Amino acid sequence: MEKEELGNKIKELFSRGAKASKDVLDKAGEKVQDFSDKSVKKIEKHQLESKRDCKYEELGMKISQMLMEGALVKSDCEEDVSILLSIQDEIKELTDQIAKKDAEIE
Repeated sequence: MEKEELGNKIKELFSRGAKASKDVLDKAGEKVQDFSDKSVKKIEKHQLESKRDCKYEELGMKISQMLMEGALVKSDCEEDVSILLSIQDEIKELTDQIAKKDAEIE
């Protein structure tokens, strides 16, 4: 094998190796970008879920306050009314227990 032929084969091998490395790095870059995009979307989704949960909590607290002030629950579904009143009874009981604990602490 002549020097020139050997040199050409070595150049060709390096060229193929460089191309393969570039392809691998391109694919890895795409995967990292995809992972990053999905992570951002998951964070945004979690933030929206947290905001929604806060609104549910705000709604529940307002309904609870209204019930404590004597508001009437009206619904065609007796089961719904029963569930709301049952939850409200539990809230009252827990509020009383919290007040007792506060008194014990002081």
